[in-house]
Amino acid sequence: MPALVSLALDKGLDLLGTALGQWLPVVLLVAAAAGTWLFRRSRGTQPEPPRIRHFTLLRTEAADGTPVRYETTRPTGTKITPWVDGRQRLYELTDVQLEDGTYAAEPLDHF
Repeated sequence: MPALVSLALDKGLDLLGTALGQWLPVVLLVAAAAGTWLFRRSRGTQPEPPRIRHFTLLRTEAADGTPVRYETTRPTGTKITPWVDGRQRLYELTDVQLEDGTYAAEPLDHF
């Protein structure tokens, strides 16, 4: 490889003297600016961390007669299977807010 570079320099083919060589710093600067812009754009805004939401399992009662509550960070539409009255039941988390501030979890299995 050094022999080829030496041969090119001997013949007067100086790479820095060509048209590309004169514009090389400008091309590198533009490429660096574009790369920085694309990197910042791809990161965007950080997503909001998941927050705990409280759900009321509809058609359930605890031992004291109050509705059963369920806490989770899972999104709306998720299906869950908590233990209620000694058996697992299937519920879907909804975005319907109840009067007490909790969200409704609708039962999907009907017994």
